[in-house]
Amino acid sequence: MTSPDHDPARRRLLGSALAMAATGALASCAPGSVSRPGRPRTVPDPAAYLRTSWSADPFARCSYSYLAPSGLGARARAVLAAPVAERLFFAGEATSSEAPATTHGALESGRRAAAQVTDVAEEGERVAIVGSGFAGIGCARALVDEGYRVTVLEGRDRVGGRVWTRRIAGAPAEMGASWIHGSSGNVLTGILEHTGDPRHTFDYDNSTGGNDEAMRELARYERKLDDVEDPDEATVASVTPQRPSAALRTALTINYPLEYAAEPRQLSVTATLEGRSPEGPDLLLPLGYDRLLAHIRGDIPVRTRQVVTGIRYGPEGVTVALRDGSTVRADRVVVTVPIGVLKASAIDFEPALPDGKQEAVRALGAGLLDKLWLAFPRPFWDEDADVIEWFDPDDPGLWSWWVNGYKAFGEPVLLGLNGGDHARRLAGAGDEECVAGAMRALHRMHR
Repeated sequence: MTSPDHDPARRRLLGSALAMAATGALASCAPGSVSRPGRPRTVPDPAAYLRTSWSADPFARCSYSYLAPSGLGARARAVLAAPVAERLFFAGEATSSEAPATTHGALESGRRAAAQVTDVAEEGERVAIVGSGFAGIGCARALVDEGYRVTVLEGRDRVGGRVWTRRIAGAPAEMGASWIHGSSGNVLTGILEHTGDPRHTFDYDNSTGGNDEAMRELARYERKLDDVEDPDEATVASVTPQRPSAALRTALTINYPLEYAAEPRQLSVTATLEGRSPEGPDLLLPLGYDRLLAHIRGDIPVRTRQVVTGIRYGPEGVTVALRDGSTVRADRVVVTVPIGVLKASAIDFEPALPDGKQEAVRALGAGLLDKLWLAFPRPFWDEDADVIEWFDPDDPGLWSWWVNGYKAFGEPVLLGLNGGDHARRLAGAGDEECVAGAMRALHRMHR
């Protein structure tokens, strides 16, 4: 999502989990410190790193969508999902009203778009699908199984979109989606059962370094969200101080930029309310998220390095224009590109998209959540914690949340996340500067 990792309904669960963790055995520690009695505190240099920069990816231009203030409110997703002239269809996490900004929402949207196509298409028609993430592959699988001729076009040189698994020190480094959110009844959990792959149950409560006072302060302001008169137009920031304390800024970062990939001033209050509530624990995948996508895809071919620049649609069918000057003819087309690509008008539609569709694109924000994976020769942090938090009074919210890869994957790796303004600032920094900043935080955390 980075990637569609976000589950809106998990916001309050995450906040309460961090607060509960902070009131445990480590509550007496200074904010951001990590207590490891009897262990050396030397922080070694990283042996390797992997970094994302999703805003710089021309095929994403964001990590995942969020609801900005608008008159449409949550209806923006349904408007974006609506077919145009029975020729042009849309899927992707941004079109999911039930599970926006998640991989399972993307997969469900692809299957929904496939059903919309089959409602109007004749047997054996040709369908072009733009994008090979969970939405595109899920749509392709459903249509192929119904006997339609499908062409999947992917601009990158790899399949998967914002699902992208690499490896670092023997661990799966998810550059995009990491978690299966709300694993009980989740369509991806069912696929996981078919693959037989292992899973790691992630415990947000098992956190070290948290600041319970900051979370209690945030909770006082969040209660005011329930009394906002126009949640579609109002922002989350409307209930918080104009100049929050450093501790509150860190708490706001954890609950919003690290969850919604956007700042409180960018989020409508409705953004905190949309989507169905997740059930069951979140899961990490020790063998990699890409295996689930591969299982759905099977033997469906994907044409990579096929950059779509235009789509012409009408009563006679559709023509998809590619950057190399070639075209693909089809009877219908399903567009599954991220909201960032639509907002950038990277694809020219002829005729232009209806006014309501364009309004929906404007009402959805292009959020940013970036990751930095660091591999070390040995763990120097609390090996039993799932989450390591950091409160930096000099730059509140920066490098404030880390995932312990040693607990999840058995390898000495850490995953640091930054969202919103911090992520956009770091996107302009070089790799050396980004890694050095993260290491400064780790040194201060463990001194």
